[in-house]
Amino acid sequence: MKIFKNVILVFLISLQFQFINAQIFSLNGEWKFAQGDNKENSSPAFNDANWKTVDAGAMHWDKKSLSGSASYYLWLRKKIVIPSSLKNELNKTDALALYLGKIQEEDDAYLNGKRIGTTTSRDLKRAYLLPENEILWDKENTIAIRILHRGFGSGVSEEPSIHSASPDVIFSISTDQKGATPKQQVNNKAAVYKCIIQNKLNKKIAANITANFYDDSKHILKSIQNKITLKPGENIFSFPYQTANSFLKIEYDISIPWYNYTVKRNAEYGYSNIVYKATQPLIANKVKEYFTPASLQNQTIQGWLGEKMKANKDERLYKVDEAALLAGYINKPGAHPWIGEHVGKFLEAACNTYLNTYDAKLKIQIDRTAQQLIASQLEDGYLGTYKPESHWTSWDVWSHKYNIIGLLSYYQLSGYKPALVAAEKAGNLLCSTFGNGAGQLNIITAGLHVGMAATSVLDPMVDLYRFSGDKKYLDFCYYIVSSFDNNNGPRIISTLDSIGRVDKTANAKAYEMLSNLVGLIKLYKATNDQQFLTPVLNAWKDITNNRLYITGTTSSFEHFQDDHLLPASAKDNMGEGCVTTTWLQLNYNLLSLFGKMEYLDELERSVYNHLTGAENPQTGCVSYYTPLMGVKPYRCNITCCMSSVPRGIAMVPLFANGKMNGSPSFLFYQPGIYKTNVSNHKTAVEFITKTTFPEEGNVTIDVQPANKVAFEVMLRKPYWADDFTVSVNGIPQKQTSKEFVAISRTWSKGDKVNVHFTMPVKLLEGGISYPGSVAFQRGPQILVYDKNLNTVSPDKTSIAAGYKWQIASNVLPDTWVGSQAYKVQTTEDGKPKNIILVPYADAGQTGGEVVTWLKKN
Repeated sequence: MKIFKNVILVFLISLQFQFINAQIFSLNGEWKFAQGDNKENSSPAFNDANWKTVDAGAMHWDKKSLSGSASYYLWLRKKIVIPSSLKNELNKTDALALYLGKIQEEDDAYLNGKRIGTTTSRDLKRAYLLPENEILWDKENTIAIRILHRGFGSGVSEEPSIHSASPDVIFSISTDQKGATPKQQVNNKAAVYKCIIQNKLNKKIAANITANFYDDSKHILKSIQNKITLKPGENIFSFPYQTANSFLKIEYDISIPWYNYTVKRNAEYGYSNIVYKATQPLIANKVKEYFTPASLQNQTIQGWLGEKMKANKDERLYKVDEAALLAGYINKPGAHPWIGEHVGKFLEAACNTYLNTYDAKLKIQIDRTAQQLIASQLEDGYLGTYKPESHWTSWDVWSHKYNIIGLLSYYQLSGYKPALVAAEKAGNLLCSTFGNGAGQLNIITAGLHVGMAATSVLDPMVDLYRFSGDKKYLDFCYYIVSSFDNNNGPRIISTLDSIGRVDKTANAKAYEMLSNLVGLIKLYKATNDQQFLTPVLNAWKDITNNRLYITGTTSSFEHFQDDHLLPASAKDNMGEGCVTTTWLQLNYNLLSLFGKMEYLDELERSVYNHLTGAENPQTGCVSYYTPLMGVKPYRCNITCCMSSVPRGIAMVPLFANGKMNGSPSFLFYQPGIYKTNVSNHKTAVEFITKTTFPEEGNVTIDVQPANKVAFEVMLRKPYWADDFTVSVNGIPQKQTSKEFVAISRTWSKGDKVNVHFTMPVKLLEGGISYPGSVAFQRGPQILVYDKNLNTVSPDKTSIAAGYKWQIASNVLPDTWVGSQAYKVQTTEDGKPKNIILVPYADAGQTGGEVVTWLKKN
């Protein structure tokens, strides 16, 4: 027996030696490349004589070199003779593979016109099995690679080569975990859990498999070991197990002795039904906030805006792909570099929405998602989607940022202590990993965009300090701020303090910079340190004066552009959804801090236009970029913006109403119910708002205090409103300021406040990007042309100075979400022609081309 074991050991050592000393067949030399996409490019018969050439060791293209093509695809081709001598290499592991290194971003690889593999993450090295029967031995073969680069540059990190396939290429492992289905719930009656192993070889292989069962406290419940045989193709191994737990994690350990190969695969099922008990931060802000948001659970928004919020819940949050959100955590690595950010974003949006609606179905999603995320955390606190060799690169810190945001949102909603513990463990790991001490890493080099992606973790680290009470997280925030001025740092504070231009700060990347500014304003509120406030105010002023679209968003190609340069077509990649949402967050924090209506105006501009316009109310699909000119490219797959826009919509009840310096205040005139307490929180009062706004400007507010009580009510006078009047029980009220009507009186049950205003149509000039063009604004809404609602082309018509305007009836399809439509008289060759305009947020929902900037006569 001892001799036999020694023989096996010698064989395994020999096999490892073979892997290390593989005969590498290099695919060096010239490769052909071309931009654009053509399904024939993979064919051996395709003529690539006109393609450019590049050396295998220099296959790198920057953003500028790829900007000449409208397509985001790049093709590589090489014809090679594969010698039969490589069969010796094939025999080492019974398979050959094509190795390509890392590719930015996604790719499909082809051998002789047949696809052999796909990868969607730029952080993974490519290795694609070459089917033995597809190789033309000692003859010419064609290797083709189709790369999706998204316009931000591309490249292949290593010289491509062919050699013996490693075990992770030969075997693939999955489980029967199915995401948001009944199978996700633990079955305590007749549970059978499955591990699936795909053997891509044409022979049987002996292996071992162990299934370890854990509860939600990561205590092992049972371990089942089996010797198995992997037949060619799919192998399904079943493990019966019953448990009283409502959450279950299974870790499968697989070993294949012939290859000296071990691998783990995880599966998670179910969730614990938590009885929610809301929690609040332990540390109060040092700066008093002028505006207090309405409690989400005490506000109901109906009408036009309520429809948008309901669609966000029913069509987006309900239908999110839970399995995809969690897959990169339960089994690392993730499918693409930024897959890690989505689960935290979902949790924040879903927690706010649940608190506003108490939707039982949404609670199940929240509990299940949060608890499975927590169960995926490593013992050292790591909560990312990367393999160990890639920790703290690319978007790793960024993903930890959103996980801490999501976990703290869940903790604040539910009081579920493991969520806070998981956030603290992730925060502790960040604190120990990055800093100026011996062996610590520089956070600037741990993320993209001049370090701004990584330093934006400032935002949740302030919150973690306040919820935990641990000062080390505040100290870490100061470290982050000091790192702005490190070598190659973004210099956010110093640049905004000196020149006050966001387009000249760091690399002008809008989403990441705004994320840092949100962190700075939170840090100012927590510390009362003025150095953190000034750059934020400078940035806000610069954006609103020079870089803001009329629909309440900013950025083109994800960057801040030059003064007043606001291109708005689909090809301009304008209005990134993540930027719109982060701009919303910044204005909300500034409104809370100062209570100034200039910040509420920007919130309103975004909410009634670009934010809600980025999500299709019929399908819940989201536009990554949402143009003012062109078709809104709604997509339902997971993207950063698909996850961000729902967060913004879920925030709306925070500032639709609230309290200005303690007085109940009405800011958005939407129908619904607002409940609060007055007279030092002693008396409950309910306000019921009735209106068809934004269709028209008549608003009635029924005041229902629990008993007679004196308090002040404030009613906002919007900047776009004319003929603004307020009366109480029919008695006119004086306007106390330019922005508000304040009414102080003793209120009784049944009192009625009547607000009236008109919404004249205003023409906005197109500026330097659209000279000679105008856009229509009515109330807070931008009104636009939708091609699917019109027969007249906007290219052939113009808006005359004396245009006529009226409400249009019976012009919207039966399936249309929204009821507003307006008829505008234009001229075509001197003759009057009518066009139909609808709110920008409604436009494009049926795929029609949107035109915002219309030619004027």
